[in-house]
Amino acid sequence: MRVELLCTGDELVTGLITDTNSTYLEGRLFDLGVKVERVTVVGDVRPDITGALLEASARADVVIVSGGLGPTADDFTLECAAAAAGVPLEEDARVLGWLQERYAARGMAINPGALRMARIPAGAEPVRNPQGSAPLVIQKLGRAQLFFLPGVPREYRALVDGEVLPRVRSQLATEAHRTFRAFRLLRTVRLPESVLNQQVMPLAPSHPRVVFGFRTHAPENHLKLMAEAPTQAEADAALAAAEAACRVVLGTHVYGADTSEYAPVLLELLSRAGHTLAVAESCTGGLIAQDLTAVPGASQVFVGGAVVYTEKMKSAWVGVPPEVLRQHSAVSRQTALAMAEGVRTACGATFGLSVTGYAGPGGGTPEDPVGTVYCALAGPGFESRCERVSLAGDRDRVRLFAASHLLEMLRLHLLASPVSP
Repeated sequence: MRVELLCTGDELVTGLITDTNSTYLEGRLFDLGVKVERVTVVGDVRPDITGALLEASARADVVIVSGGLGPTADDFTLECAAAAAGVPLEEDARVLGWLQERYAARGMAINPGALRMARIPAGAEPVRNPQGSAPLVIQKLGRAQLFFLPGVPREYRALVDGEVLPRVRSQLATEAHRTFRAFRLLRTVRLPESVLNQQVMPLAPSHPRVVFGFRTHAPENHLKLMAEAPTQAEADAALAAAEAACRVVLGTHVYGADTSEYAPVLLELLSRAGHTLAVAESCTGGLIAQDLTAVPGASQVFVGGAVVYTEKMKSAWVGVPPEVLRQHSAVSRQTALAMAEGVRTACGATFGLSVTGYAGPGGGTPEDPVGTVYCALAGPGFESRCERVSLAGDRDRVRLFAASHLLEMLRLHLLASPVSP
């Protein structure tokens, strides 16, 4: 089955909003073993939308269209659909009834703009929208089945899950020579994309049914593995073999797979061992605490953090001795170690982490230029340690990679040296 997506709206081609609908649908379709072949984005131009509908329907079995179904003057996707099919728009009694019910329930009088949503291409099938006014409209155009959905993400997702995917699943079941797919995303840190490629691509010839791909999502790099086979069992087996081989090569660089995210993985490692964590941040300005506390239940592990941006607060809040700051400066190995040990003691946590550095664009010294960051880890049963890293890029990138490097110090320690709290 060939599936294409068509997204309409000037807001998508002028940068006003990001298309999240396609990303959502691509993932949901892939769960069915369907890989989207093409995504087309078109502005609010009637000839462009009509042409895109004709082109996509000539190539695809299923075309899923979003946007332009609402009550305003720039909502004319269904007009273009009617033009592409060579049929008129007609007021549909079912849709009109749904609209009247919805407006009455909200205590509002139906207006001419709302009535526009009741006009659909002749011969098309409307499906009630459980989350909004504009219906899903299903139309046949050539050999393709077209699904027209409102662009509002909440409405789009409800109709995708409740109506579109079940129909696609039923259509798949009738295919005589279906290709089955299985997918895995391996998430890595501290591994440049070129090195990731160099390490895993020698494995590819041994796994001919698996396509190897790569994705950068700073500060991470991801390995995409997609297996294709005549049966689901064969696809799953091919994927499992390739994944196992890649995990052997990549080792602890892989922190998770598929929808896993770094902070929840780290917090789960700490939680399972009964550990707690406190953080002292300087150049990252609370970024690490923000990432950790975005995870529900983080308070079971994360005791707290201090943004100690000045020398005064480094001493006052996490106990860095003033003589350390005088002798070695706020950006130094000695200060980072004192910060990690101080915040651990102050919070009574199993582990203390700290970060201090020059994020730029100003600051820095000849010995420690902009991009230099010191990351320190303190905990039970080992001597506190500090790593100096040199990071390239602008201020945001230095802060992002500094936070990632610091947390990875702790994750690797937990994997290598499990200890009791």
